[in-house]
Amino acid sequence: GKGCSSRDTSVWRPTLGPEMPRGHRSPLAGPVWLSLWVAAVPLAAARGPAAVVLLGPSGAGKSETGNTLSGGSNFLVSGGLESETLVPSAQVVDFEGRQWQIVETPGYFDTSRTPEELATALERFSEIVSDHIVTLAFVVPYGRFGDAHFRGWRLIRGAFGASALKYTALLFTGVGARTEEDVRNETGKLCAKTPPPMLCTVLDELGAAHGGDAMDRIVTFGRLEPERRARDRKQLFKVAADVEISAGGRGYDHGEFLRAQARRKLMVARITAITNEEDKRVLELLLANVESGAAADSDLMRRLEEAEGLGETQMVYLDFEDRQLGPFSQVGSGFRQPMPIPYVAMKGFESASGLGGELFIHTGTDSGVRLRNGDERTGELRTAPFLLGQGSIRCEATGGGGFIAICLADGGEDPGGCLERRIALRGSVLEAFEIGQEELLAFVGQAVYLRLVDDRQKNWGFIALDNLEYPVLVPSDNTTEAEGDASGNQSSATPPPLGVPTTSAPAAATTAPPPATGLPAAAAGNLSVLGTGGLVGVS
Repeated sequence: GKGCSSRDTSVWRPTLGPEMPRGHRSPLAGPVWLSLWVAAVPLAAARGPAAVVLLGPSGAGKSETGNTLSGGSNFLVSGGLESETLVPSAQVVDFEGRQWQIVETPGYFDTSRTPEELATALERFSEIVSDHIVTLAFVVPYGRFGDAHFRGWRLIRGAFGASALKYTALLFTGVGARTEEDVRNETGKLCAKTPPPMLCTVLDELGAAHGGDAMDRIVTFGRLEPERRARDRKQLFKVAADVEISAGGRGYDHGEFLRAQARRKLMVARITAITNEEDKRVLELLLANVESGAAADSDLMRRLEEAEGLGETQMVYLDFEDRQLGPFSQVGSGFRQPMPIPYVAMKGFESASGLGGELFIHTGTDSGVRLRNGDERTGELRTAPFLLGQGSIRCEATGGGGFIAICLADGGEDPGGCLERRIALRGSVLEAFEIGQEELLAFVGQAVYLRLVDDRQKNWGFIALDNLEYPVLVPSDNTTEAEGDASGNQSSATPPPLGVPTTSAPAAATTAPPPATGLPAAAAGNLSVLGTGGLVGVS
């Protein structure tokens, strides 16, 4: 749009390949493989202006809000119920010594536009938006929060991903002379009623996402008079700056928007692969409801999983308290003898939850000892392959020298088969870190492995990790054929879930038979038996 700052448009794009990788897969894995790998952006890359993205249904007042923020008449205001905004548009403004980008998006529930047209228009979002999105503002007219607005909220969650809520503010238009305090008081009284209105569900989700009071994320825009507009403009930029601070200076990853679109396409492919016609018909109807905001993505996901019959998910927990690496082993020779190290040996290091125990992983150490200039080393740890279940991968982590990745076991060394998340926390406190369930959708039911990679040699060039949790799939009888044992003999019994230790002794990584997974033998080990080091429990 006019006034939009220039930026490198060579961002990640979801790509469709001709064939899904061979090997163990979901029984519903179709002929299309969706790549969800995201190339790491150099930390030193210059950031664009701080972006505020205006989202919400048509007629909510996004264009007039954009004009208030930009200090002019840069956004076309509709005179009716249909949106005048056909594609996203942007303006860059200076406010109190800082550049801000105001981005207006197409309205949801336009009376003249199909979901396909809206999706096409929203695809341009990632092309024009700044690489530093600090706030997503959900714009709704005050006192008229109804079904259409709740559907818009669901659609925005689906389009931008669950992580977007951490950066979301609720902007009420048409409040007259009311201030934020007035609206908070009135909203508090509404939410005390039984049953509470739909607006209260939105506030609950918003508060849970950023771990605070959702009322602090409310902004009010009142009468269209110069004095009031100046006040409203200043207030929104203040809330946006507060959101940025609460996120540690990091902004919403606009690549998550692209990944959310890719996940939706993958969902369609999975539904297409359903063989039971009745199940497929129900899923297609539910998908139509999701695309209109009448149903939640989670409802569709549950029904799809039932139709696929993937099996039971169990969670594996690793706290490294036995000074073992559990299912991890070293790839290459970057470390002499990697092992967990005591917190007491690393002055100042602690877990944010207080549940760190006595030991954790730190790639700047070796043989359980702190090293001088340990940040200068690089290396990699990998798990043996396992079947990924439904859920998130969580841990506590810090450091600025590497990343956590989940990769297809049959993908070999191709980075296109991996989903990477870089750790960028420069401090001695291990903070909550997560690869969300929605991001992992393409990998569920697949044979995968985890990577812990230290690839930087300075500026906090290490990664530290503790309390790792990840979902493992226990295949159901109707989704898994007879498996061979470690020696290649066939067994008719249901095998233990890959990645979950058994009562057998762990196989030595260097003596295990070469796996048929594309993994180096030294990294993969035995596909069905893993070491028990550091396993807290499976539930």
